[in-house]
Amino acid sequence: MKKIALISPKGNAFGKNNKLNEFLNETSGMQSFRALWTGPNLGLITIAGLFPKDWEVDYIDENYKEIDYEKKYDIVCISSMTQQIVNAYQIIDKFKKLNILTVIGGIHSTILPDEAMQHADVVMVGEGEVIWPQFILDYENGSVKKIYRDDSEKRFQFENHIIPRYDLLKDYNYQIITIQTTRGCPHNCSFCCASKVFGSGYRRKNNSNILEELKTIKKMYPDALVLFADDNFFVNRKNSKKLMQEMIRMNIRWLAQTDVSISQDEELLELMVLSGCQWVVIGFESVHHDSLYQLDDRNWKLKHLPGYTQAIEKIQSFGIGVYGTFIIGLDEDNIGVFDETENFIKQSKLYGVNITVPTPLPGTRLRDKMYEENRILVNDWSYYTFWDVNIKPSKMKISELEDGLLRLYKNIFDEAQVRQRLLHMKYLAKRRKLILNKIK
Repeated sequence: MKKIALISPKGNAFGKNNKLNEFLNETSGMQSFRALWTGPNLGLITIAGLFPKDWEVDYIDENYKEIDYEKKYDIVCISSMTQQIVNAYQIIDKFKKLNILTVIGGIHSTILPDEAMQHADVVMVGEGEVIWPQFILDYENGSVKKIYRDDSEKRFQFENHIIPRYDLLKDYNYQIITIQTTRGCPHNCSFCCASKVFGSGYRRKNNSNILEELKTIKKMYPDALVLFADDNFFVNRKNSKKLMQEMIRMNIRWLAQTDVSISQDEELLELMVLSGCQWVVIGFESVHHDSLYQLDDRNWKLKHLPGYTQAIEKIQSFGIGVYGTFIIGLDEDNIGVFDETENFIKQSKLYGVNITVPTPLPGTRLRDKMYEENRILVNDWSYYTFWDVNIKPSKMKISELEDGLLRLYKNIFDEAQVRQRLLHMKYLAKRRKLILNKIK
């Protein structure tokens, strides 16, 4: 029997700026974000579903459990994002000294495979469902390669449905269990490499397979909050509505990432309420007109900026909270952006917020631009946390950006604001009951 360790390495949840880190860790208003950040590694438990039945698998989330380096494994596999990668390499180096085969995958290694090869024995580039079956075959035949790549011209279409090994999460007290139904994004935002890694076209599981996964989660974790970990869950409205109609009788509480356009579809909003949607995450990115210009290829968010406030009000009128995400310190941002963003957040009565700084992740257009302009300040990946300033701002000092971000968070989460937000959440809960009674 082969023994495999699947490791999700610990990262820096709120960055390395001590003042900001301390405040965010102690702020109750960031609890929902902490739950999102420390959820299960869906990629690892998905590839676990590809392993032969007689392979023994340990799933280790370093946010919750220490790694036992004395335990004997045949293979150690790590999946890592950029801000985790330094720690991931250190873990790999330790296991390599023990003569254990090390494998690394995930978005960072897919973008920078040559860097990853300096540490791991095997590097996985691309989608695991495509490349892991070949690796397993090669491993059993004693002919493992140094690198495995998927075919970007033939994206995985979910035709061979794999249910993630949700049973591997039983020893973890996750507040949120994740499920993915789509891949691909057409927007190609300057700060994101999703379009580069997963393609610009959307690919979606069929509803029967999604429901099968939801039933598996519900059976194992009946009280879990389910996160649809798609970049945008409602792109295919017709199939999404059919899915939610089936979800109504499942009694599931769920949340998803989406965009403001859902505010224009009352039928969709009603189905979201009936099927158990609690809140949605929407990337507004900025409320400053010039900062949104060319942030994505089609200026989609810029075109929707005038309707941001009305869209939030509409969605939340159905008792669905809106969790807004913003980026502060974009090239057209000056020190006035802090007050502008604070006023928008307070006036729109958002359910929750997450505010970060521009981060030049590998594979993004932002990094290419910052490199050409010699504005990258830090190349240590452990600082690429979204809260640490690692590029030179265009229209403010580094200290102004750091101090302004902390001040903005403190103003949003002061006692008076938290009380107002709690009162609004109670109103949303009442509103939700009224909507449910009306449409049932």
